[in-house]
Amino acid sequence: MHSNIAAELRLRGEQLLQGQIDALLDSYIFPLPLFLPEQRLLLSGRDEARVVFGLLRHWLLRSGVTALQPQVLAVELPRAGRFRMWVDWHERIMPSGETRTCSAIYYCRATNLGPRIEMVNYTRLSMPELHQEFEALALSA
Repeated sequence: MHSNIAAELRLRGEQLLQGQIDALLDSYIFPLPLFLPEQRLLLSGRDEARVVFGLLRHWLLRSGVTALQPQVLAVELPRAGRFRMWVDWHERIMPSGETRTCSAIYYCRATNLGPRIEMVNYTRLSMPELHQEFEALALSA
């Protein structure tokens, strides 16, 4: 099961970096609560999510991230079709070869289309400078 989930997450990372935001959004259920270390966001639908994920993609590319490698730390046994995943995202930065890490807990629902994410709790952000960007988005909503 971990290998299937890791493969799905790798695909989602590739979709984000390649700008395939609409395809990426198919794996989420809205409204989507996002818990960040210093704030909370509620993405009411795809339009808001497109802005947030577009901003995240912009900052990743701007900082030189060329690959996102998920490391699935744990997957909870499903109960009533819901489960959590603990994931570290390793961001490969080029040309330096440096790696940064972002950590998240994904709250998922099993569906006929595969697992879909209902909520995300980011426990560690790799780019604290995004805090101000997300705060501005939260205030404008």
